[in-house]
Amino acid sequence: MQKIKKRANIKKPIIEYNEKKYIFSIRSLILFAISAPISAYLIYLFFDLRINYWLHEIVVKQTVFFLNLFFNMGAEAQFAPSGIYDWRFFIPGKTPIYFETFCTGVQAIVIFVGIIAFTPHSQDRVTKEDIIWRKTKALVISSVIFYVVNIIRMIIQIELYYIGYNWNDIHVSISAASSFIAAIIVLLMHKWIPEFILSIIYTGTLVSEPIKKKRKIRVKEMVEKSNKADLKSMRKILKMEKKSFSREIAAWAEDFGYIIDEDYLVIPAEQTSKFIELLMQEKPFKKES
Repeated sequence: MQKIKKRANIKKPIIEYNEKKYIFSIRSLILFAISAPISAYLIYLFFDLRINYWLHEIVVKQTVFFLNLFFNMGAEAQFAPSGIYDWRFFIPGKTPIYFETFCTGVQAIVIFVGIIAFTPHSQDRVTKEDIIWRKTKALVISSVIFYVVNIIRMIIQIELYYIGYNWNDIHVSISAASSFIAAIIVLLMHKWIPEFILSIIYTGTLVSEPIKKKRKIRVKEMVEKSNKADLKSMRKILKMEKKSFSREIAAWAEDFGYIIDEDYLVIPAEQTSKFIELLMQEKPFKKES
């Protein structure tokens, strides 16, 4: 019961972004981390079942339509079951190219389906009021973008194959190059569902805050005993780079009446209470405006 009370008393961090507040429950963050990849994998396995090879047919036929429309190469979509394959591209003068589930681009779509579906909702009532609409919009638009880009990718690959390039070379390189679309989708998602990136930042904050609190207590105890603060611990508490901290610490020492002695900050006895007060603030040592 005591542990439960302690957890209840923990103040949750709040991230403010675009004038909205984002607060996430630990349960929703854990659910996101576990369920997003598992659901994506399971959905992909579902589409990899033979009963869903209708998707193969649609993609192959659409690709062939555009190949003949733009390049007039006489390509054909052939139904030729062979092992795990049902459909293939027939290109005049070339070895046929068999088609599998991975070629549909569905793997990229289901990854974002998992991410979007399980992205945590903010516990702030105003922030989360339109989250379902925003998620739906992100899901539809990202899926359409991935599907269209995948068709374009195959058109380019097959055209290059038709004019003489080695299939293995162009298949790997162009597939890898098209992955930059995922980065664009992430940026679009941040516009519609900032909860995705913010929940990751929030998780980092939940992990780092207890560590920061322990460091503060350690420095506080050291100051109370010796009137000295370890500069290395101070820099970690303030989350500053070495150069920035070295540049700023001298100014802070002058502002607050401290003395720098090698690796320590020496605080005059009459200033220790004020130092501890400043140290324990949410944003330590910020000047009052």
